[in-house]
Amino acid sequence: MVYLFFAFLTLSTFLLYRLNYSFRFFSHFLLSLLVHGVSGGKIYFLLLYASGLFLLLFFRSIRGGSVPKEAGWTKKAFLFSLGVGMAASLGSYLHYLQTFSLPMGAYHYHFREIDNSVNFFPHIHTSKVFLFRSAELLGLEGTFGGMDDGRAFVQAVPKAYGFLTLASVLSALFLSFHLAPGIVLRWKREYRTGMAILNTLAFHSVIKSLSDGGPLAYDFLVAIAALLILFHAQGPDEVRLFLKKRWKVFFWAGLGIFALKGLIDPSLGLATYTLKHGTVHLALYLFIYLLTLKGSSAGSRAKGVLILGLTLFLFYIVYTRHAIYLRPFLMDLEEGTTIHYFHYKDRSVPERLRGSQIVFDSDFLRIYRLTLEKKEQVLDLYRSLGENPYRNRRVAVLRPKPREAYGILAEITFLEFQRRETRLEVPKIVDLKLKEADLGRNRFQGTIAFDPSYFPALAHAEGGRIDQLDENHKFLMYYFLNRFFYHSGVTEFIFTPVGFYRFD
Repeated sequence: MVYLFFAFLTLSTFLLYRLNYSFRFFSHFLLSLLVHGVSGGKIYFLLLYASGLFLLLFFRSIRGGSVPKEAGWTKKAFLFSLGVGMAASLGSYLHYLQTFSLPMGAYHYHFREIDNSVNFFPHIHTSKVFLFRSAELLGLEGTFGGMDDGRAFVQAVPKAYGFLTLASVLSALFLSFHLAPGIVLRWKREYRTGMAILNTLAFHSVIKSLSDGGPLAYDFLVAIAALLILFHAQGPDEVRLFLKKRWKVFFWAGLGIFALKGLIDPSLGLATYTLKHGTVHLALYLFIYLLTLKGSSAGSRAKGVLILGLTLFLFYIVYTRHAIYLRPFLMDLEEGTTIHYFHYKDRSVPERLRGSQIVFDSDFLRIYRLTLEKKEQVLDLYRSLGENPYRNRRVAVLRPKPREAYGILAEITFLEFQRRETRLEVPKIVDLKLKEADLGRNRFQGTIAFDPSYFPALAHAEGGRIDQLDENHKFLMYYFLNRFFYHSGVTEFIFTPVGFYRFD
């Protein structure tokens, strides 16, 4: 019955996350630990996949009979599917970089019309295009509305990569439902619940990473290592024996991956990113595994110390995530705080803004000013304006003590234009200076300064810890540039930020 309980729990969580604004906000900072990032689509997949797998385990367990055995070819077929998918993922990324002569160690924000996505070597998104290709084949292009389905890359990545990813995802998904029950049910009964959770997380992560992450994503690296161990073990003794025999393989493979990332980025930013987030993911897996073995007497004292240490570490991680993702939205804004709402004239104006002062108006953008008449929580403000706290593009909280200006140093590559000659009529609320860097590719190096009378403080230029509200303000600026260029006739471009600055 425990599998049925978990199936019900994950399905209920999915429904609540999908339908309830408050539940989605307060659960997201924990659920996103398992899927990396702020995208709701990844969480939908995790919860639906977990529901299906737990339900399958329930039916397999009540059926009884002998312990299931899978044919040897299923593991090989699963790993082959992963190999093909990861080759397609890495291939699409390298093709993308080579086509547009982009540096490997940077973030590249790709805008096409009003859709956008971001590519980063340890977390590839070009392979997401398979989602749009799949929906396109079925005539359901609007299925993933509001989520990143890779459509921004549809002209930048050859179709073959998308179809290879589609084939590998479907085959890996099918084979995982065949493999996971066999792995779980071969363990002793007292270990099966923990093994079911571990299998769910590991299979989900490697399949998700086929389209969202790639072969060097930290969650994929931890999950594939966990699966390789589970493929060769039916109990804790076999886990220890496998690790004793193969620890050198894991050590040298890990060292090689970090060395590769160090060569790509000598500042060690990529390696540090992987180590920081991969450690959290590994700690979570170890915590679940050690709790699974809590009834075992072997090494009970050492095991207890490890569980305590991991518990404290994970509590610390939850605390820091609370400070980054929740606390900024639970603080009260003082009476008189100025709020700006960027309305791009493509949707109705929120009811709360009816009659509000318009402080800027142009052909593509109208900025509404709202002055708070009493204290108000940031989350309530977002809710009243119909904005997603994890996908904000329109709400700006203006702080006191404004600087002269905030700005971004960036490289911009224009890819496609609505007309042969494009004239950028820059609004007075920004200062855009572009230098020609590569005329053959319409590439420019630029500085973009944002007037703080209209735009929020750019915390990335102030130093200190960056929280989700700060990220929202950064993306508000990115989205403004997207809509400005699109209005000016630039239908597709790549934006590579180099740094952030402010004037005192």
